[in-house]
Amino acid sequence: MLRYVSTEFLKAVRSRYFLKIIIAIAAVSVLANLTMIAFRDYVYGTNDGTYGYNLIMFAGGFFWIPYYTTIFIADMVFGESYPDPFIKDRITKKLRRPHIYLGKLFAAWLCLIVIVVSAFILFIGISTVFQFSTGSFSWIIVKDFAVNILCATPLFAAGCSMGMMCLFICERKLRAFILFWMLTVVAARVIMVLGAEPLSIGVFKFMKDRMLLTPQFTTLQFFASRNVPQILVSSAVYIIISTLIGGYTFCRKRIDNLPADAVRHDRG
Repeated sequence: MLRYVSTEFLKAVRSRYFLKIIIAIAAVSVLANLTMIAFRDYVYGTNDGTYGYNLIMFAGGFFWIPYYTTIFIADMVFGESYPDPFIKDRITKKLRRPHIYLGKLFAAWLCLIVIVVSAFILFIGISTVFQFSTGSFSWIIVKDFAVNILCATPLFAAGCSMGMMCLFICERKLRAFILFWMLTVVAARVIMVLGAEPLSIGVFKFMKDRMLLTPQFTTLQFFASRNVPQILVSSAVYIIISTLIGGYTFCRKRIDNLPADAVRHDRG
């Protein structure tokens, strides 16, 4: 099992997929800094609200954006074709379907850790270069940002788990991506609207305040609003439920009866 996880992890981080994700993170970091500079120099005309530490503080409130992209990490490990348990090699010959599912999920979480650490280093490094002239960086701000990322990691892990579930449920990746975003974006937004003022429907208000992952990202910016126990509990619930659903579906699926274009390379 450990060998399978290691193999899937190394295969993923050596792929062009992984490189594209890192390049995208660097590009977003550069764009965020350029936007901040543009606001400071051409819109506001002052440095108020546009210092380097403001950029880092604001970034913590936008972690829901990478959360919506965690399916790409799951997809990177999932592979180019639907995992076929009937195809055995020297690594998978003793593995059963639950092992294949969990192996890919664990490999996705390892990739997530590498990407989170890389994103932290890239964002802080690029921001330091762009915002160095303002003299507004401090290690306290960087430390708080690192804590925010650490707190958000369980939520990202839940996103990877949900992405893996969708990929194993759907034979074609386009459907998996649609299902993932329907669950994380559309369904979550509907619940948030129904649970907020002026409607405040009881069950939806409870789901919004206690169960949804998306609103919890907005609480990470400030220590007073950060609810770490709720983050850990809710993330664990999502991981357990999505793993049970995805694993059960994979174990019950007749892989040998899948259409040929679902077993081939298919990115939708």
